[in-house]
Amino acid sequence: MKQKILTAIVIVLSFASCKKFLDEKPISNLIEQSYYRNTEEVETGVIACYDGLQKVYDIEFKLTEIRADNTSGVSLEGDWGAIKFFRDAPSNFFLADYWQRAFNTIARCNLVLKYLDNVTDPVKKKYFEGEVKFIRSLMYFNLVRLYGDVPLLTASIKFDDFEKFKRISKTEVYNQLKTDLLTSVEFCPPSWPTAQVARVTKGASQALLAKVYLTLKDYPNVITQLTPLIGTNFKGTTYQLNPSYAAIFSTASEMSKEILFAVRYKASANGEGNSFSYEYTNNGDARNVKASAAYQALFETSDIRKATTFNAANGLCTKFLDATAPQRDAGNDFPVLRFADVLLMYAEASNELAPTPNSDVLSPLNEVRLRAVASVYNNTGLNTKELARTAIFKERKLEFGFENERWYDLVRMDQNTTIAILNAYLAATGNPGITVPAFRLIYPIPQTEIDLSKQNLTQNPFYN
Repeated sequence: MKQKILTAIVIVLSFASCKKFLDEKPISNLIEQSYYRNTEEVETGVIACYDGLQKVYDIEFKLTEIRADNTSGVSLEGDWGAIKFFRDAPSNFFLADYWQRAFNTIARCNLVLKYLDNVTDPVKKKYFEGEVKFIRSLMYFNLVRLYGDVPLLTASIKFDDFEKFKRISKTEVYNQLKTDLLTSVEFCPPSWPTAQVARVTKGASQALLAKVYLTLKDYPNVITQLTPLIGTNFKGTTYQLNPSYAAIFSTASEMSKEILFAVRYKASANGEGNSFSYEYTNNGDARNVKASAAYQALFETSDIRKATTFNAANGLCTKFLDATAPQRDAGNDFPVLRFADVLLMYAEASNELAPTPNSDVLSPLNEVRLRAVASVYNNTGLNTKELARTAIFKERKLEFGFENERWYDLVRMDQNTTIAILNAYLAATGNPGITVPAFRLIYPIPQTEIDLSKQNLTQNPFYN
């Protein structure tokens, strides 16, 4: 899969690159008139969608991990400091960069869907549709959680079709996500040959759909989607916890049974590597974003995740180290959906549905803790829904450090709880003068995009 992405770049991406001094219209015409004519060419377009994910996940930490309460930041200036200390403005470069990369990936998905009827193999046609609808859904899921209402583009548009740039309510976006992901669940295969292991599966689609339902607090449907994945006694069959937590992130053992979906990278392969691995190091741009003292203290002494997640001496992230790779060209994959996430989502939904915590809550939660060599919970310690909810969110924080999950978890909590957590965190990290207003739980719409839309895009409240 990693090698096939290279082919897609050469053939397709030169046409789909960002506008510079070239006229976009003839480039668009060139793509549509001379490509996507048959099954093989449409498949190249599908692979280009995966390449789009590489660009997005290479920078997503700038809007998630930097902002979250598991990292501390000192000496952060400019756009870095603005994100970290809740003073970001519509002109922030990171906001525009993420927006553009995500919508570029969505555009690639829509282009494949436009020419899907040129696929003559009926099985591949279903696979391709399932794959690109998953990728498009993943992008929209992230966008709606980061920016709120966003333009909802489900078909290819012309670059100057400004009316289509209007924002659509989150409710409509989520409805589209559910529709598309149900299609992915139906159309994607349960597995792929080893050479194509990075492609979207039915299980990955079920897990992402479950996460959408969890965000919407539709707990029965979370259980429905995850039940086929968890297996007997929460051990899993197709997917299961990797016995070694560290091995999940090692370039030597990627795409284990723990991984439902990951964005794949390859070092020294003509731009197929990631930069986030280097950015977290002492010399990288994010070197001042470290595991906070409070976050480090959450781990029990026996918890093996601690040594994998950060360097105890300086707090820097150690999950994605690729010591032999060139700077900003590392080969670590980025895990988007793991079996540990499946277990914790199941525990959370079960807790919200049960009067008091039961085995459907404690067993999956404890599976994650047993792998981590951490103490397990019982009905005596977690005897109320509220205590169990707190424990599950804490476990997610421990399990997914530096994996871009914590910010998304914060924004789906009760708003007052989230603001209290963030204010306490800011005070504890030497920033007592900063308090977080509710409107900053979503980012401003990038001003560059508002200007390009001829003002069809509108700004989030209080950012004007």
